[in-house]
Amino acid sequence: MECPNCGKTHDRVIDSRLAKDGITVRRRRQCLACSERFTTYEATEGGLLPFLILKNTRQGVRPMLSFMSRTLKILSKEIKKLIGEIDKREKAQAVKETKRKARERGLARRKAKLLMMTEAVLKIIKRHRRGIDMSKLKDKAGFDAKKINRIVFQLRKQGKIKSLRRGFYVKT
Repeated sequence: MECPNCGKTHDRVIDSRLAKDGITVRRRRQCLACSERFTTYEATEGGLLPFLILKNTRQGVRPMLSFMSRTLKILSKEIKKLIGEIDKREKAQAVKETKRKARERGLARRKAKLLMMTEAVLKIIKRHRRGIDMSKLKDKAGFDAKKINRIVFQLRKQGKIKSLRRGFYVKT
């Protein structure tokens, strides 16, 4: 708010309360530059509408209907704009949800594939009762070294296989 005395915009609110009309807010302010006190009346758009309708009703039916017609046109445009924004948000949310579900499906597929690979490696190790070394395991499973190492690590962690010596594994 601009001070009516010095024109500066730095002030503080001393008191704030609802005005007598019940629509506007009355605020007592004090300028921080010159210490002048002044009063402002503020209304929200929602609180202002009943006041304007009441004001235009007192002038007669024709001005009231004209005012209401203009107001409804403005509100109609605002409502259409809000509906458009809501539609955009809902579409964006739907896209996010679709992407999330696709990620989850992909993750589930990868987990299932890893589980199948793990079972295949475990079967190979079980068939070799005396144990099997990493090079033979890679050849029989047909997976690259990194996958075999990861699977063997998980199986050891789960306690399904054990290492007799470095790079040589047997079923527990």
